[in-house]
Amino acid sequence: MAGGVNYRQVETFKAIMDSGSITEAAGILRISQPAVSKALKLLEAELGLRLFSRTTKGIAATEEARLLYTEVERTYFGMQNLARFAEGLRDRKQGRIVVSTIPALGIAWLPAMVARFSAKHPDVTISLHSSNSADAARLVGTGEIDLGVAQLRSEEYNLSRRKLFELEGVIAMPAGHRLAEMSVVRAEDLADETIVALGPEDEFRRRLTQALDGAGLRYRSVIDASLGVTVCALVAAGCGIGIVDSEAARINRDGGLIFRRFSPTIRVPIFLFRQRGRPSSKLIEAFSALLQPPPPFGGA
Repeated sequence: MAGGVNYRQVETFKAIMDSGSITEAAGILRISQPAVSKALKLLEAELGLRLFSRTTKGIAATEEARLLYTEVERTYFGMQNLARFAEGLRDRKQGRIVVSTIPALGIAWLPAMVARFSAKHPDVTISLHSSNSADAARLVGTGEIDLGVAQLRSEEYNLSRRKLFELEGVIAMPAGHRLAEMSVVRAEDLADETIVALGPEDEFRRRLTQALDGAGLRYRSVIDASLGVTVCALVAAGCGIGIVDSEAARINRDGGLIFRRFSPTIRVPIFLFRQRGRPSSKLIEAFSALLQPPPPFGGA
């Protein structure tokens, strides 16, 4: 339809077609008959079509009007759905949130947070992405996603951030391992162990290396993996002992492994971040407010 046609004209035309009368259309729309007639004339002028002819019984729709009505019904209901959607957004009942988090938090913690949110906002679509911290920061910084939950380096200047909690580095070992008798495993206790490590870019791996260097130790590592759950699986398969984050330990607590705290303590902060200067929404604020730390690491 022509660019000058507006919603009121479409609504008037539909009311006339539905009722077959200008008088009844005025009643449906709760406006005067002259207002209906004026809107109809403006629509016919805009389209360059004659839509109704007068008869002894009132008005009759032309063939052009009947063809137009088919398209108007589709468009009209689409506009009604859009209006309902906008109303839902105002009421925080509809919308979409896109969140990226590191794999360690995407297996159990974030799904639990989403379940809490969805119970209160069942019509909101939530898209979850798993990525490393650098990719999460990049996607949030470019505006491709709304929120990131990950480690965050200070050079990410275009992001605003809020610390959510810290993950602790813990030692994973098979049941019956000699170190299982200790409540806390020290750096020097790893001197003779083969360690299954996280990837070289991981903050826990970096801090473990610093701790062992500080103790004057070099460790043997022939296998590394990007995911803590993979490290746990390798340890369970007898490849050595590993250091993983406390969330991976919580997920794998029933997998036949033993987890112990490590000294010196390794803690890595986890941040909630978004693009700096990007307007927020009530939905994003509501989702952010529901985020809670995972249960603390219990040690055994």
